[in-house]
This record gives sequence, structure tokens and C-alpha cells, in this order.
Amino acid sequence: MTKKELDTKDKIIEATIQLIREEMDVNKITVRGIAGKAGVTKSVINYHFDSKDSLIDLAVQSYIRTVISQGDEKLKKIDMKPEERLRTRFKQAAGFLASNPGVSRVSILGDLKNANKYDNSSQSMHSIFSQLKDIYGDERDDIALQIKAQQLLASLQAIFLRANVFKEQTGIDYFNKKERNKLMDIIIDNILK
Repeated sequence: MTKKELDTKDKIIEATIQLIREEMDVNKITVRGIAGKAGVTKSVINYHFDSKDSLIDLAVQSYIRTVISQGDEKLKKIDMKPEERLRTRFKQAAGFLASNPGVSRVSILGDLKNANKYDNSSQSMHSIFSQLKDIYGDERDDIALQIKAQQLLASLQAIFLRANVFKEQTGIDYFNKKERNKLMDIIIDNILK
């Protein structure tokens, strides 16, 4: 692929990310809208990407990866105890899912369908693992902490994806910030025991 083709492809991905940020509902994004934002034709998009869905999946993964990285960086600059940092970051992640359900659903389901060690779920798990390592130090081995990190992440993702069913079963509304934050504390308390 030539540099011009790579630049065009990057421009299309960036335009898709911008539309994702603006729309927050990936179902409302069209190839025509992406083409207009990127300043290319629909045929150029079709040349570079197999489908609108594959383009959106790629853009969502890139967007979420940036959000994860920025969230981690912001918290590193704040002086707080490791457990408080984990709670804060976990609540931020839960809040992002609640505020961006379309994008988040695409990301989580994409990670489940095409799992790899570089996907957003793996990046999130690594972030949680690092925070658990800060809490426990050498008291727990890495495997135990990786399992705890996976339990935290899986709980968050499953509750988000099944929020309506979870509300019916528990009465807890994931999309209510106060209830969600209390739920995140319960989940973390259960894992840290």
C-alpha cells in the first residue's frame, strides 16, 4: 500500500472516529456520512474496507483504546491510594459504557468475537491488573491478580450488556449513576476480599 493510500485510509478511520464521537450511536453512521466527513467518495471507502461494519469496528477499537489510555494517564497524575485509584477508574469505565452504549457494545462484542491480546478488553484487563498490583504488591502472585482483573472486567461487561435483565433481577439500574457507582463498589469489595 502506498503512502497516499495509507493516508487516505487513516483519514477515513479518523473521520469515522469523529462521527462516532458526534453520534454516539454507531447505527446512525452511514458510508455516505463517513465519505463526506473524510472528503472521499463511497467507492474509496469500499476500496479500503470490506464493509461499513469492519470500518466501524476498526474505528471503535481505535477510539476506545485512546479512551482507555487517556483515562489511565489522567489517574496516574492524581495522588491517591491504589484502592481508591482502582475504584475511581472502574467507575469511570462503567460511566463511559453507560454514556456510550452503542460504541461500547460494538467494542465488547467485537472483542468477544475476535479476541486477541491487543483488543480493548485485554487493554482494560491490563490496566486493572496494574492497579491490583499496586494494591497487593508481592502479596499475591501475578496469575491470581490476572484472574481478579478478569473477574472485574467480565462482571462489568456482562452487567452492561445485560443491563435490562440485571435491573429486573436485582432492581439495580446500571444507567443510574448513583446506583451504578454503588454497584461498582460492591463488585470491587467482592473481588478484593
